Amino acid sequence: MTIEELIYDIKEIEAALEDDSELEDPWLLHKINNYRAAGIAEQYEAFPVVDPSWLQSIPLTTTEQVKASDDPSVTEGSIDLSRVTLPEVISLPEDMGVYRLSGSGGIIGFEPTDYDTLVMKALVGEPMAPSYGYYARIGLFAYIYPQVMEVKANIIAADPTSVQIYTGSEYRDFTVSDQYPIDPRMAQMIILKILTVDLKLNEQAVLDLVNDSQVPLKVMKDGTSKSKSN
Repeated sequence: MTIEELIYDIKEIEAALEDDSELEDPWLLHKINNYRAAGIAEQYEAFPVVDPSWLQSIPLTTTEQVKASDDPSVTEGSIDLSRVTLPEVISLPEDMGVYRLSGSGGIIGFEPTDYDTLVMKALVGEPMAPSYGYYARIGLFAYIYPQVMEVKANIIAADPTSVQIYTGSEYRDFTVSDQYPIDPRMAQMIILKILTVDLKLNEQAVLDLVNDSQVPLKVMKDGTSKSKSN
């Protein structure tokens, strides 16, 4: 489903229950992103499995090769690391916001670790199996050992619209018509949260409208009789 479809349902339901409707898309997008992040964190805490619908792909990206003279975060002058910038991700245990980080061709997978451990491994020249290495994140930077020229990733972005879409020949910005990384149940929960918590509409009135009206809804059209905002 798309952001466009989520916003459409919110506006249609709100307009049917309220005389005055002046909802702005940027505000709705902000709310959708925030509820999605909270919903994913809550669901992962209860059931620590990543739903594939949450993921977005970062295609092969050229890394920077850095040392202490290039980056103040590289505190040891004798080590060389690769560095790549990633979008902000949802904070989950074991750095599962970065679900997978791998080298070109998927030959090398990089496991998350803390930065001090990464530096220690680089300093001692810890032997690496050809199929894996390590990375540590500081802010939006991922520092990688051993060095690699290109990486790709699957991430759970905090703001999915910040992830550019790769068309096969070029990058373009995310649009409201692109697939939004969310599962249907959570999408319905978000719509109900915005309508009942933020817009303070009566939940039963919303559900009655969804289940009984002829409004051609897109996201809320199936299974809504069992959906609740809490």
